[in-house]
Amino acid sequence: MTAALLSVLLSASPPGEGRWFPFTARAGFSAAVATSGQPLVGATFEALALFGRPGTGPLPFARQGLVTGGGLTVFLGGAPWTACDWCLSRQTIGPVARVGYVVSDRLEDPGVPDLSLWVQASPLLVREAIPDAPLMPGGARLTWGVRVDLGVSAVAWTLALFKLVGLISEEGSSEVGAVTLPLFAFAFVNHLALSWEWSGPAVSMSSHRFGATIGASF
Repeated sequence: MTAALLSVLLSASPPGEGRWFPFTARAGFSAAVATSGQPLVGATFEALALFGRPGTGPLPFARQGLVTGGGLTVFLGGAPWTACDWCLSRQTIGPVARVGYVVSDRLEDPGVPDLSLWVQASPLLVREAIPDAPLMPGGARLTWGVRVDLGVSAVAWTLALFKLVGLISEEGSSEVGAVTLPLFAFAFVNHLALSWEWSGPAVSMSSHRFGATIGASF
């Protein structure tokens, strides 16, 4: 059912032939290491409006072209702290600007990118907090930061696995559930991004952070 709904959305909702699909979103698990030595884990969520027109070019795809985008990025996570294990919470929010190159091989639906390679940057408002402890008062502090991501998104991977799941289900064997459920879940893992982030001192010290995000993007 979910695969059918996604296929209907991608085939029926995109705008006219002169534009790419005007919206993208991603959600993923993020992990990073800092120059101060503290790891950071959490979840990243983004939503962007995209602008661009498909064309032809030197690559072997039916449609391709540059896109630009803008939207909002949010991170929710935590890190270990000296007085307690993983009690430092960290949230960031900020506007994000993206430039990317997208390609599609589906002539009947050129507005939906099959593959996207992009770079984006975001100024961030950062909030860090720790709980109160008997020998150490807690509290929250704000600071500013910046983050840059280089990533790739492959909607074609998701659609291809949905199609494979459908073909396996049609066979009707007793092992269908054991095969299709992992494939169905794995289909949503279709983007990877590498990131660099710098922020000023808050609860933790000012630091550079280098990390990666893996998850779902549409």
